[in-house]
Amino acid sequence: MMKRVVLAVAVAALGVTAVGAQSDPIAARKALMKENNNQGRIVRDMADGKQPFDLAAAKKAFASFQSASAKLPDLFPENSKTGDTRALPAIWEKPADFKAAAAKFGEDAKAAEASTKDLESLKTAFAQVGKNCGSCHQTFRKPQS
Repeated sequence: MMKRVVLAVAVAALGVTAVGAQSDPIAARKALMKENNNQGRIVRDMADGKQPFDLAAAKKAFASFQSASAKLPDLFPENSKTGDTRALPAIWEKPADFKAAAAKFGEDAKAAEASTKDLESLKTAFAQVGKNCGSCHQTFRKPQS
């Protein structure tokens, strides 16, 4: 019974996310990036020794990154170039590069999920995922003012 409830909530949340992305893609991508940041903080805190290593939490974070990478390209439609966004024009000027960066993020996260077995492997895997995040942000995101 509990599994059905959890599944129903997850399906409902996915539907709300899809509707939200269509009606307000800027808000949807901000929410997605906020969740990426939250998951990244969990892994970073483990890597930095601020939290104990938790394999399940690490794998959940990497799975979350994989899911986010698949959603990212669709959250930047032409009508979302302006407004409360830090997205750079390069996203729309070089869409193939942006899609490739999102796909690379997902591939790195998948590899990280598969290779993480302990704290040392987490540190190595997370460094690669973080490198990809930073590279994408430098190319496709305005610096914070």
